[in-house]
Amino acid sequence: MSLKGLLIDGKIEKDRVRLYYLLEDGKLIEWMDERKFYPYFYVPLEVENVIFDEATALGCSVSSEFKKDLFSDKEDKYLKISGDEEALAKLKYRFNRVWEDELPSIIKYAFERNIRFGIQYETFGKKYTPLKVEDHYFNENFENLLDKDPIKYNYVKRFFEAIEQPMPRITEDVAKKFGYDKERMLKAIYLSRITNTPLASKRTPPSYFIKALYYISLKSEGYIIPTAEEFARGESSRGVYGKAALVITPEKGVFLNTYVLDYESLYPSCIDVYNLSHETVNCGHSECIKNGVPEEKHHVCLLRRGRYSVLIGALKDLRIKYYKRRGKDGDIRAKIVSDILKNILVICYGVTIRIKGLANPSLAESITAYARNALKTAWKIALEEGLKPVYGDTDSLFIVNPESKRMQTLVDRVKSELGLDLAVDKKYKVCIFSKAKKAYLGIFEDGKIDPKGLAAYKSSTPLFVKKVLKETAIELSKIESADDIVRARERINRILEEREKDILYRRFEVKDMGFSVILHKSPQEILKSNVKAQSYQCAIQLIDAGIRLRRGQTITFAKVKPFYYRGNKFTVKPINFVKKDEINVQDYISNMHSMMAQILEPLGLGKVSIKNQNMTLSNWFK
Repeated sequence: MSLKGLLIDGKIEKDRVRLYYLLEDGKLIEWMDERKFYPYFYVPLEVENVIFDEATALGCSVSSEFKKDLFSDKEDKYLKISGDEEALAKLKYRFNRVWEDELPSIIKYAFERNIRFGIQYETFGKKYTPLKVEDHYFNENFENLLDKDPIKYNYVKRFFEAIEQPMPRITEDVAKKFGYDKERMLKAIYLSRITNTPLASKRTPPSYFIKALYYISLKSEGYIIPTAEEFARGESSRGVYGKAALVITPEKGVFLNTYVLDYESLYPSCIDVYNLSHETVNCGHSECIKNGVPEEKHHVCLLRRGRYSVLIGALKDLRIKYYKRRGKDGDIRAKIVSDILKNILVICYGVTIRIKGLANPSLAESITAYARNALKTAWKIALEEGLKPVYGDTDSLFIVNPESKRMQTLVDRVKSELGLDLAVDKKYKVCIFSKAKKAYLGIFEDGKIDPKGLAAYKSSTPLFVKKVLKETAIELSKIESADDIVRARERINRILEEREKDILYRRFEVKDMGFSVILHKSPQEILKSNVKAQSYQCAIQLIDAGIRLRRGQTITFAKVKPFYYRGNKFTVKPINFVKKDEINVQDYISNMHSMMAQILEPLGLGKVSIKNQNMTLSNWFK
């Protein structure tokens, strides 16, 4: 049939497969592959005759195939049991070990028939034969990779060819039929192309795609996909005990001209550069033991290129060296692809901790160890080069007022000594750190603020306090030199005095005083609980008022003067139930100062002690 259709889904029906193609006008065409296809899994070669008889009775067929073992890289013979899904489900529990039973049958079908989801075909049922893609920019960026790392180059080229195949015109109306807008529909199609999986529903977990991608890449190299226990190397029962990501305590203060240098895709880069994969961490080669992982008892193989390593490395290089750059140049399509690749790469470490079939504690610990070492080394080199680092967090290094030449030397040395790419991500005109980790305020040259981890800017924080933070940031943005800090402090002092008076004299809108929180328990659990947390107090009052609540719902309350309700002392009310004269002004003054403390203390400000409504800020400032 010669209608151009985008392959978006497939369904196994006994011994046939029904494929679904999307036409440009939004019509969905079904096409039945009349060639027989049976789902399958693999079992060890030595199988009892009685199980053979059971397989035959269930209509299954048995054949043998040679497959490579991922960990030994040696070829061995396995039995392939094929049959309908119902029969296989009954049969697989008769075997001590089963391979590839968890890989969805439709993905196996796509692999066996050499078709690719997310691709537009002129003939339904046709094999995937990519149109030739010539791109000077691609060749320029990856020509050296062919000699340096040919395995990775082949992965990069295959992904690039799939991504760059012709894309049909997608209208908003067509996208709506699938529950997407146009941009999200395009993202779903590109994700389908990259991972060769059916068009995703919104509920599909991200780990599904990286697992499918890895599994099919192993099959394409002739490997049998290991079981979850084999991937874990017998360590599935233990947790990940290695150290967490490194965060270096910031130097408290107000800093001008602060540069933030980031490792580009640090965890994916560590996986790639240090050859971290399920079969390479703690390999069985005695000569590799010397290649130890920093701060861990693990080692990494020197003789083989890890399959997970090369896959993640290919996706990372394709994003950083091609699509991310093109996206920054204004190519909207390239930005969409870059975002998809980023979403896959973001979880490449997390899945090695918690996702069955990818988890491996030693691998996860090794990834973190190399990432920690990268930040430590960058900090050490910065000091050696006469730079002033003031904070480090996972993949970021904050350096105050650096000389360009020294900073470039830092970047060059990191590349030379670690093989990792460190680059300037952003520059703050003013940056304020307390002693707290993962909490600071950055202000750009144009006055825009970049608050990270601040109590005054959390989603639950009252709008009144967020406005105070913005007013404070405006004054801080006027700082041009160290001398300006004192004047900014005086202006901020006056702002806080005024806002405190606004609270004391109730010059505010009640809606601006709301704390918003998510309910983590069901209404039934809340009503039965003896704990009367403020969120529960609010929820109970809403339930009693006949308002239906659910777990995961956001509710908003205000702090009020204490009152008794259901025999208990309550201190909050739902925001819509509150009158202005009920607001507990002392609590709000205290909250404003405590939430702003991460900004005020580095400016040389102390703590406040509220005694009565006539208190002033004299106790707040040193």
